[in-house]
Amino acid sequence: MVNLPTMAEPVMSSVQQPIPENNDNKGHDAGMKILITVLIVLLVGGLAAFAFIEWQNQQEAARLEEKAQREAHADSLMQVRAQQEAQAADAQRKDAQRQSICKFVKSFYQKAVLEADDPTFYERYLTPYCRQMIFGVDADNNDVDKWSAWWGAFGTTADRPDYEALQRNLNVTPGEGNWYNVRLTQDGTTEYRQIKVSTVDGHVLIDDVR
Repeated sequence: MVNLPTMAEPVMSSVQQPIPENNDNKGHDAGMKILITVLIVLLVGGLAAFAFIEWQNQQEAARLEEKAQREAHADSLMQVRAQQEAQAADAQRKDAQRQSICKFVKSFYQKAVLEADDPTFYERYLTPYCRQMIFGVDADNNDVDKWSAWWGAFGTTADRPDYEALQRNLNVTPGEGNWYNVRLTQDGTTEYRQIKVSTVDGHVLIDDVR
């Protein structure tokens, strides 16, 4: 027997169905990325802001420190200047006081030593110590030759004093402390007397002479 070919069955082509995408996972991944990005941005921004604020604080601290140093330096300069001015004012005051005493001593010499022949009136310009030193303990004794004692203390050793020359050449300069130098010159000869002054109740008095 002849076998007849059997009728071929139609071949059914198999169609590959596409695998459906997992949209839920993709959306979740995208959200995570966005969240991470936002967190990174916030972290970086926070660090940057913190660094900027810290930098500002350091700058402000440096500025305040510099300002404080400038003010301290200015205060120091002002204190030094004030001290110098006070010292200068004190020096000027002392110099003016010394010049005033020089005038007093010169006037005393002009009137009480180089003109007067009776020192009684001018004894008021002596302290009790100086008065006793010149005239002795019993200064009120009429037997005391007051003019000789007076001239012996304040005058020169010249045998014949030239009062006009002594007046013309008279000069008084400050010495050490409360001492003042009196220059007495006549006939080319110069002698010096040292006068010590003392202030009593606001009055300048002669306290010692040598």
